[in-house]
Amino acid sequence: MTLRGYRFEWLLLVLVALATLPLVSVTGTQDASRVAMAQSIVERGKVDIDPYWQLTIDRAFANGHWYSDKAPGVSLVAVPVVAAVRAVDGNPKPIWLHTWALWLIRLWCGGLALLGLTFLLGRTAEGLVPGTGAVTAVTLAVGTMAGSLGATVFGHLPDALALFAALLLGSRARRPRDWVWVGLLAGAGVLFEYPAALAALVLLVYAALRGGRRAAGWVVAGAVPPAVVLGAYDWLAFGAPWRLSYRYTSNIFTGQQQQNLFGVGLPTGHGVWTLLLDGHGLLLVSPVLVAAIAGLVPYWRRRRLEADVAIVIALLFAVYTAGYFLPNGGLSPGPRFAAAALPFLLLGLPFALERQRLVTLGLVACSIGLALFDELTWSVANRLRFLAWPKTVWSMLGLSHEAGAILLLLAGAAAGLLALVVRPKALLQSSMP
Repeated sequence: MTLRGYRFEWLLLVLVALATLPLVSVTGTQDASRVAMAQSIVERGKVDIDPYWQLTIDRAFANGHWYSDKAPGVSLVAVPVVAAVRAVDGNPKPIWLHTWALWLIRLWCGGLALLGLTFLLGRTAEGLVPGTGAVTAVTLAVGTMAGSLGATVFGHLPDALALFAALLLGSRARRPRDWVWVGLLAGAGVLFEYPAALAALVLLVYAALRGGRRAAGWVVAGAVPPAVVLGAYDWLAFGAPWRLSYRYTSNIFTGQQQQNLFGVGLPTGHGVWTLLLDGHGLLLVSPVLVAAIAGLVPYWRRRRLEADVAIVIALLFAVYTAGYFLPNGGLSPGPRFAAAALPFLLLGLPFALERQRLVTLGLVACSIGLALFDELTWSVANRLRFLAWPKTVWSMLGLSHEAGAILLLLAGAAAGLLALVVRPKALLQSSMP
């Protein structure tokens, strides 16, 4: 797949950053679990979270010690920022209870991943259908829950970035050894979120179909370094490189998480309803995904193998989410386990824009409005309901909560309007009857 820039690309990315990253959501158990591990590594040289285990329910217990029950990738990425903050700030209390420090960690772990994913998807869309890059980029960043996940330490956006970049590199591979980077990125995705292993297997099959056995071998070779990192962590924490943290979960959800495969069974009606509509489901917050899914059909006709990979990966994350006992994963802007599917689904949006421009743009505008509202409300109400203005960086600098939130909305609206302005005449003309 070809990557192509578009007019005002960097201004668009700045507006996306201003519309998403200044949000300061409430401190949650995800923050405590992941940052506690990073702080333990920095201060104690250990991966357990024994000093902090009572401050989070996202924890595991093994061999007399407490650990984060998350994949270790985000915690490892957070280590440099935690070390820098601890070097400057001598306050002994847990670092995630320092508002500015936590925001910086979130920006490093999730915010940069959002901007990187927005950049890659926009350029990919522009390469597929000229004139659609800006709209597709903005749709992901401020028209889906991806924007709400930006300023968090959830692992879904780093996971999505790694997997999407792996597909892009695979589509551009010319020699068998080029596929080593696909394996490295797919393995990194597993470090961020264990379910990414499903997508990694799809990418391995993709390598075999497109590049043959040697390409598949290079994918496996590329996956070795992240596998070694994960295995080393599991060995230190749980006594063997194949023992994942989910096996030792110890919290109020332990009973459910020990059923089926770490709490994941066959999709249920409740799971499908929550995934798509209930609370802040994918189609409720981002109805533009209907057009994007329809656009995957012409995308499949043009690039069948890559479209197959995108569709299968998206389906796997959707099925996983609908089969999990807690589809929304607790406090979140939506069914966050499916967030990694978003860039793959949105590969169909350029073709929807090409064929049904006005309808698709209407859905884009609607999705931007709904997703921005979700961004303002999810950490307060955990659904599309306004109870109070959220905290932002601007309110921490002295503005009111209301004024800070309005600045976010204005930046999101400006990003959407700019995306419409930069569409070249080629797209307009190709869409005329």
